[in-house]
Amino acid sequence: MTEPLPARRRGPRTDALRNDALILRAAARVLAQDPAATMQRIADEAGVVRLTVYRRYRTRDALRTAVFEVAAAEAGQAVERARSRQADTLTTLRALIVEMARIAQRYPLIVVGTDLKPLPGQGRRPAPPPATRALHRTVHELVLRGQQEGVLRTDLPAELFPLAMTGTLNTAVRFTAALGLDPEALGAQIADLVLSGTTPRTAAAQPVSGQ
Repeated sequence: MTEPLPARRRGPRTDALRNDALILRAAARVLAQDPAATMQRIADEAGVVRLTVYRRYRTRDALRTAVFEVAAAEAGQAVERARSRQADTLTTLRALIVEMARIAQRYPLIVVGTDLKPLPGQGRRPAPPPATRALHRTVHELVLRGQQEGVLRTDLPAELFPLAMTGTLNTAVRFTAALGLDPEALGAQIADLVLSGTTPRTAAAQPVSGQ
């Protein structure tokens, strides 16, 4: 499920990229469990010294933002890959849901919605990172296209689909272990669940679980 980290090679830039990936994935795990976790705990989880974390991220807030940015950027890349294959709308949406499930499992922090909730002492909800907003726009445009093609239900608001997709993904990923779900099959199962309720009966594609 977890994508391989950059191969260890000699050279400061390669080491920095590898350390950054280790730090962000560790922060995503630790801060999802404990939003007040210390930088030392995050460094220990990443297998680096605390100074290495501080060189790149001065605060937990900076780490949170970076986690959401890299997760959204990876999702955006998945969308572009799907589009480059010139697949139909439903196939593109299925591929996106599967990839989003993988990304959510790599970065558990995005599941708890930390960037959408005020932090202690904040009076209002902080704005989501630009990459997250761009991804939402892309999904919304894809849904509108599907409705125009007649492969997605037009009696449902296009804005509802991203919410349903995200909500289902978040809940399922969050409780994968507790419910005994198979992480490898989760994305395909969620795609079947979400699309079965948003596609007209005549346009529903075959389930992807067995693909």
